[in-house]
Amino acid sequence: MVSGLVICHGNLAFEFVNAVKGILGHAEALYPFTNENLSPETLYQHLLEFIRSHQMEDIIVMADLRGGSCWAVGKMLSREFPRIKVISGVNLPMLVSFLTKRDSVKIEELPAVLEQDSLRGIVLD
Repeated sequence: MVSGLVICHGNLAFEFVNAVKGILGHAEALYPFTNENLSPETLYQHLLEFIRSHQMEDIIVMADLRGGSCWAVGKMLSREFPRIKVISGVNLPMLVSFLTKRDSVKIEELPAVLEQDSLRGIVLD
């Protein structure tokens, strides 16, 4: 199973995961993390330990802001673990897509599917 790490500023990742649990009723192997009061190096070390202790292999990192510290830590992790894919701009449509499609879409194709599904959730009415 592909695991998901949601890395955001403040409590945003926790709120996203709670919201998607409310929508789908589950969020197995979807883990929220914050950078609050942590240096990028400390967050990186924390995530390294988490990944190793959970023996994760296929991972999608979903960060809030491209170029921000959460995204940068995701990119650092992807250099350490080649099967980690990083996508930014996390939103609820992306998380719903991740949880409903991760078992049917190859890890190499999943980030592009998540990007498209997250963009479809942004509509000007």
